[in-house]
Amino acid sequence: MKTNLSHFSCRVPLVVLSSLLLMSCGDKESKQSRGFLLPDGDIEAGKTTFVAMQCNRCHTVEGVMLPDQDLPELPKIRLGGEIYKVKSYGDLVTAIINPQHTLAPQYLAMLSDEEKKEGAASSPMLEFNHSMTVAQLIDLVAFLHSRYQLIDPMVDEYFYVAP
Repeated sequence: MKTNLSHFSCRVPLVVLSSLLLMSCGDKESKQSRGFLLPDGDIEAGKTTFVAMQCNRCHTVEGVMLPDQDLPELPKIRLGGEIYKVKSYGDLVTAIINPQHTLAPQYLAMLSDEEKKEGAASSPMLEFNHSMTVAQLIDLVAFLHSRYQLIDPMVDEYFYVAP
């Protein structure tokens, strides 16, 4: 009897953990990221914030015409478009409030091998944590999130891996 009970007690945490992991998986429509939930934002207000914060100095947004800046031309990092992995609200919020967290592959491709080897590569993105309101952040994330389109990877229907 003890064996069955210990076998059962070992499986319960595994089942609970698996259930939690499945519940945390989201699709493009989900705004929740590991317990983090933003209220609905205003996409047009987010576009206005994007321009007001001069994000368009260094970023383009797929399918959106943004005004040109009267500033020196800087390399542009494209946001939005077709992607294979869901960009959650949590990913976008993190990229805005902690730009050093992850560097965009497009930005890394612009760096020299020497800059990459030195490990000194850091995001040139300014931090807006003290100047952006929560409402602006919510709207900006809603705007950016609306510009991503999740696509299915192309699968060769004749490709088969034997078990």
